[in-house]
Amino acid sequence: MANELIYVVDDDAPLRRLMKALLENQGHAVQVFESGNALLEALDDSPALILLDVMMPGLDGLATLKQVKAAHPDLPVIMLTSVDKVETAVEVIKQGAYDYLLKPVDEARLFTCLDKAFEQRNLVRKVRHLQNEVDRLSGKDGIIGKSKALDETLKKVHQVSASKASVLILGETGTGKELIARAVHRNSSYAAGPFIDINCGAIPETLQESELFGHKKGAFTGATETRSGKLELADGGTLFLDEVAEMSLATQAKLLRFLQEKSFERVGDNQKIQVDTRVVCATNKDLKTLIEQGSFREDLYYRIAVFPIEVPALRDRVEDLPLLCTHFLKKYQEDIGKEILSVSDEAMQILQDYSWPGNIRQLENTIYQAMIVTSYDTIDADCLPEGVCDPSTPAYEKISEKVSNDSTTLFHDVVKQTLKQALEQTSGNIPGAAKALGISRSTFYRMLKKYQLN
Repeated sequence: MANELIYVVDDDAPLRRLMKALLENQGHAVQVFESGNALLEALDDSPALILLDVMMPGLDGLATLKQVKAAHPDLPVIMLTSVDKVETAVEVIKQGAYDYLLKPVDEARLFTCLDKAFEQRNLVRKVRHLQNEVDRLSGKDGIIGKSKALDETLKKVHQVSASKASVLILGETGTGKELIARAVHRNSSYAAGPFIDINCGAIPETLQESELFGHKKGAFTGATETRSGKLELADGGTLFLDEVAEMSLATQAKLLRFLQEKSFERVGDNQKIQVDTRVVCATNKDLKTLIEQGSFREDLYYRIAVFPIEVPALRDRVEDLPLLCTHFLKKYQEDIGKEILSVSDEAMQILQDYSWPGNIRQLENTIYQAMIVTSYDTIDADCLPEGVCDPSTPAYEKISEKVSNDSTTLFHDVVKQTLKQALEQTSGNIPGAAKALGISRSTFYRMLKKYQLN
C-alpha cells in the first residue's frame, strides 16, 4: 500500500538512511528520527505507521512505544531489534506493538509486515465506522434519527473527534447538546478518560472558580479542606461546560489562561497544575451578541469555538419524529406499566405540524404524558396535551371543517356536537361515523369516552 507516511526511529544513522531508501522506493513518504523524544514531538503530523528501534539511548523503544500507544492506540508500530529474545518479543507485543522485526531487516519480511499492518489498520477503521453507525441508529448515545440535518451534525462530530480541538456546540434548549458532547468524547482519543460536565448556569458566580479549578484549604470561608476542581477530575478525558454563556467574567479569564497555558492554579494556591483535558462548551445564546454587550470575552470565544457544531432544532428534522417517538415509547413502558406500541397517523400528523419550542425534551415529556393518559396500545390525537393539539392542525381540521364556523363556539363543544351528528347520520354505526369524519375507529372510541357520549 503506497503513498503512506511512515516514521523510522533509530539511533543508527546508516540504518535510517537504508530504511528511508527502501520505503521511498515502494512509494511511501518517510520521516526519520534519531530518538524517541524527537518522534513524540512530531506525532501530531499523523503518520500511518512507525518503525521503532527497541534499543536507543535516552528514551528507549519500549518507553517510547508506551507513550505512542497512549496517545494513538490505533497507530500501528513495528519494533526493530537486534536481540532475538522471546522475552523482548512478548513485552513489545504486550505493550501494543503490531509486530517486531530482527536486524538486519529482511526486505520481503518488512514489506509483508507493512502490508498486513495497513490491512489491520483499515479493518479497525471500518469496524469503528460501522459501530458508530450502529450506535447512531440504535441511539446508544441517545442520538436518534436519520434526517439530513442530524446527519450533517454527526458528520462534524466524527470530523472533530480525532483531533484535540476545542468544540463549541450551539443549539436551542432541549436539542440534545450534551448528547453531542458525549458523542465527541466517546469517539475521541480521550474516550478512555472521564466525561465531566458542569452546568455553568446552575452554579452561583462566587463558586464558579472553585467548582472549575478547585480550592486550597482556607482559601475562603467554608473551605475546610483542599478540593480538586472539575478540570482536574477530567484529566485524561473531556470537560463539558454547558451554558458557558453564564460563566462570570472572572472565571472566563481564568479559563482562557488555562486554554492558553494548559495549566491552572486552585483558588487560594499558587502551585501550577497541568492536565491533559479536552474542553467542550455549549450554549443556546448568541455569544457574538454577548461579546458586543461586554458580558463575554472575545478572546475566550475564539479559543472555545475552534470547531463549532450546530445542533438542529426538532422542527428542522421532523422526519425523525417517528423514530424518536418509538424510542420514548420503549423507554417508558416499564415505568408507566403499559405496553404502548405506536402513535396513530393522526397523532403523528399533529406532532409533525407542531413547532416544538422545547425541542426533543418537550417531545419526550409529551409522549410520557400521552402514555399515562391512553388506555389502549396506541397513542392517538385525543391523548396528546392540549398545548400540542392545536385546533388548527390538519388532523383536527378533519373534524372542525364539518361544523359551524361560529367563532364564539368553544372548540370542544364543536367536537362533541360533530360526534353526535356523525352518530345520528349513521344510525349509531361507529365504524361508519369514524369513516365519515375521516378519523380512525380507535380515535372515535376515545373521543366518545372523553366527551362521555358512550
